[in-house]
Amino acid sequence: MANPGHVTLLKKSIEEWNRWREDYRNIQPDLEGADLKEANLRKADLKKALLDGAKLSDANLQGADLGKAFFIEADLKGANLNETDCRGVIFKGAEFRGCTFQKANLRKVDFSDLDLREVDFSEADLRKTDMRNSNLQEARFFKSDLRDTLLSEANLAEAYLSSAMMQGAHLQLANLNQAVLRYSMNLTTEQIQSAKIDRKTKIPHYLKIHWISETEFSCEEKGSTQ
Repeated sequence: MANPGHVTLLKKSIEEWNRWREDYRNIQPDLEGADLKEANLRKADLKKALLDGAKLSDANLQGADLGKAFFIEADLKGANLNETDCRGVIFKGAEFRGCTFQKANLRKVDFSDLDLREVDFSEADLRKTDMRNSNLQEARFFKSDLRDTLLSEANLAEAYLSSAMMQGAHLQLANLNQAVLRYSMNLTTEQIQSAKIDRKTKIPHYLKIHWISETEFSCEEKGSTQ
């Protein structure tokens, strides 16, 4: 159960809340299960806060510091998490569909095995983030930093990865059917060949697909001598 005083203060004034956090660094905010639907939490200091099971659908958390906070089984559907610092956050079992993480720092965050359909990660820092076996159908990664991101066995069907940085991204058995990879940077033939694509997958201009059958293909760099 959340601490009623903590919930009341957070809802009253973010300025007062942040001042209280500054004065009492030793107190861990207890917002477990709190009803914060549609709340304006813009730029709130929520570092290490307990938000397990919190109801945050359609809340505005833009620019909030969420470092090392706990969001286990929290409802974040439709929430604005743009420009948040999420390093060290625990999101196990949380609901995200339709929320936005534009320009967020998500480096090394564990998003594995989660439903991330329609989530907007545009321009987010996702370096070394774990998204293995997650459902990223129709997710947006426009200009995202996906260097060394773990995407093995993820469902990226219809995902938008245009202009994303892909160097070292792990795509083994990832579903890229109908995904848009045009203008993505540093994508290799090995990465594409380790994934699943279809004829509607839009690959970068510097790569070329040769279809052997309806499901089998080879990939080469344009201008290669293969």
